[in-house]
Amino acid sequence: AALLMACGDSSAPDLRGPVQMAIQQSLTSRPTSAGTFQLSGAVSDNGSTVEELTFGGPLDRPPVPVTFRRTLTGKQGTMVISGAASLQFSSPTAATLTGTWKVDEATGRYASLEGTGTLTGSADFGATPPSASLAYAGTVRER
Repeated sequence: AALLMACGDSSAPDLRGPVQMAIQQSLTSRPTSAGTFQLSGAVSDNGSTVEELTFGGPLDRPPVPVTFRRTLTGKQGTMVISGAASLQFSSPTAATLTGTWKVDEATGRYASLEGTGTLTGSADFGATPPSASLAYAGTVRER
């Protein structure tokens, strides 16, 4: 209830401006990854994240198009973001990612949030389990 009151409180800070997010995750099952996130900038929070990833082509024919849907569960609410990226292998087990994202839905303090941005990252398919480090950058605002 306190979160809902804060959302309607005119003295609550405006959620508008640049944001950055760092994600560390590992593959939990094909094609799901789970890990942690750290969000900073116009919105600050941290917590857990789960991602569903769909590969749009064979991994041996780069660049591989991918689409994703990520759920971020933080102390102030949840955010679901989706996007598309390109996976480029630099070796049989290492790849880089570049792409875009947008906020699809959100709850709690983020309920009125919309945003878009870009992402970059690296994936290690040789690790057990395979892991990735991702960096999201963009802007958010309240609808």
